[in-house]
Amino acid sequence: MGLTTLSGPVSGIRHSTETRGVVGRNGGSVKTGQVIAFRVGDRSAQIKLADVPDIRDGDEVTLAGSEKNGVFKALALRNDKTRAVYSIPTTVGYLIGALLVALGIMTLFILVGVVFIAGGLWTLYEAYTYTRAANMLRA
Repeated sequence: MGLTTLSGPVSGIRHSTETRGVVGRNGGSVKTGQVIAFRVGDRSAQIKLADVPDIRDGDEVTLAGSEKNGVFKALALRNDKTRAVYSIPTTVGYLIGALLVALGIMTLFILVGVVFIAGGLWTLYEAYTYTRAANMLRA
């Protein structure tokens, strides 16, 4: 996936909260995130973050991400007025990816290790992509 940037004034901000999780007999976990949809210039954009970014109608922003089905799916956002950069933290992704690859190498002899290695490499790639997007806006 090639990352590109999109810059311009923000308008039509819509915000919603996304809740995901699993609840069972012995407990579970529920995580919430913020989904912000808006226009940058005349293009539709969307970003999912853990917290709500400080953006208002008329603020100049720069997004890093890619276009999918006519919507710019941002992985990181910079408010050019305040210079604040908003992105998903990637440390946990790197740790889980490395753990899955290590577990896959240890269980490779029973062939289930291939699934762990594939999952670990995908997780590492996703974390790297989010890191690259944030670094594009910090430079």
